[in-house]
Amino acid sequence: MKSLAVMKRFVFALFGLAAFAVAEPVLMEGVAAVVDGKPIMRSEFLNNLYRFQETPEGSAMSEADQRKYVLDQMIEEKVLLSRIDRDSIVVTDAEVDQRVNAHLSQLAASQNTTLSMLEKAIRAQLGISMAQYRDQLAKQIRGHIEMSRVRQRHIGAITPTKKEVDAFFAEYKDSIPQQFNCVLLSHIQLPIEPDAAIVDSVKKIADSLIDTLNLGMSFELLAKAHSQDTSAAKGGDLGYFKRGQLDPAFERALDQLKNGQYSSNPVKTKLGWHIARVLGRKEDGVRSAQILLRTIPTAKDTAKVIALADSLQKNIKTTEAFAAAAKKYSEDKSSNFAGGRLGWFQRNEMEPAYVEPVANLNVGEVSEPVLIDGAYHLFRLDDSRQTRDLNLDEDYGKIEQMAATHLENQKLEALVKKWREEVHIEIRMTE
Repeated sequence: MKSLAVMKRFVFALFGLAAFAVAEPVLMEGVAAVVDGKPIMRSEFLNNLYRFQETPEGSAMSEADQRKYVLDQMIEEKVLLSRIDRDSIVVTDAEVDQRVNAHLSQLAASQNTTLSMLEKAIRAQLGISMAQYRDQLAKQIRGHIEMSRVRQRHIGAITPTKKEVDAFFAEYKDSIPQQFNCVLLSHIQLPIEPDAAIVDSVKKIADSLIDTLNLGMSFELLAKAHSQDTSAAKGGDLGYFKRGQLDPAFERALDQLKNGQYSSNPVKTKLGWHIARVLGRKEDGVRSAQILLRTIPTAKDTAKVIALADSLQKNIKTTEAFAAAAKKYSEDKSSNFAGGRLGWFQRNEMEPAYVEPVANLNVGEVSEPVLIDGAYHLFRLDDSRQTRDLNLDEDYGKIEQMAATHLENQKLEALVKKWREEVHIEIRMTE
C-alpha cells in the first residue's frame, strides 16, 4: 500500500506542528537556496533534514535522496509563500491571536487542566515560557491560515464522490493512523427556545421598524437605537462575509436584495428577528448590515427544557431508547436522524465542552444534562477503546475529509509545479 506522504507534502516544514526544540545544534550558517528573492538558510535546511531523517519515510531513503527531498519541499514552500505575496493574502494579528487562544483553551480542556497549569507544563517539558510557546504557535497558525486562503482561492472545496472515497480508503487504509484512547458518543440536544408569544411580540416590533424605514428613517440610526447586537454601534454594519459564513436564512434574505436595500420582512434565526440590509458585494461574498431584535427565553422556558432533560436522563436505559429519544427530541439535525450518534473521538481531540460531561461515564451511561451554547445536552458513552482502526462504516465522514484533502493536495501539487516555473530559483548549496 502507498503511504500518506503525499498528503503531507505541503505541510512538512511550515505547517507541521513539530515539537519545539529546547536547544538547536550550532550550525555553519549560509544560504542553501534562493526562491523568488527569499533565502533558504543552511541551518534551516539542516534542521529540517535532521527531523526528516527520524521519520519512517526519511529513514528508508539514502542520504542523497533525503537531502534532495527536503530541499525540494522547502523550495516548494517558498514558492507557496511567494504566491501568498502575489495574491496579496493578509492575515491579521487579531485573527491569529484568536486562533491561538482557542487552541490553548482546547489543549487545556483535553488535558483536564487549567491554563495556568498548562503554562507550568510547557515550561517544565519544553523549557520555554508561555509567551515563547505562543509566538511559535502563532507562526504555525498563521501559516495554516495563509495556506487555507491559497487553497480557497486556487482550488476551492473538493467534495469527493463515494467512489473516490472508497478508492482512497482501499489505497491508503494501511497508512491511516489508528485512534488512541477513544470514545464512541451519542447525544441529545435540547435548545432553550422562547415561547411562541415572545416570538410573535418581537416580530411585531421588527415589523414596526420596517414601517419606520419605509417612511425614510435612517437604517444606521435605527440600528444604533434598537439593534441588540455589537454591530449596533456601527449602525448595524456586520462587515464582509464570504458565502456560507452567516446563518442560511439571513443569507437567503441577502440574496434577494440589491445594494443598499433592506429586507421587506423580518428574517427569523435562532437569535431572533433580523432586518437585513446589503451594503456591497464581492465575487464570493457580501458586506451586510442588520437590526437584530433578540427573542430571549424566560425562566419558565428554561425550566421546561431542564425538566425534559432530567426525565430523559433518568428513564433512558438502552441504546435503542436513547436513539429513539434523539430522533424524537434532539434538535441537532446533523445527528438526530442517526439516533444522536456523534461518532468516535480521541479524548484529546474532543470539543472542550464535551470533555467534562463524558470524563467519568462508563459504557452505556448517560450524562447529567449540561448547558452548552444555549442548549442542554445529554451524552451517552456507547463504547470506549484504547486503540482502533478507522473504517468506512463508522468513520466515513473522517475518511471523506482525508480523501478531499488528498485530492486538494494533488491539485495543489500540479499548481505548485506551474508556479515554480514562474519564479527564479537558485540552488547555492553544493553539499
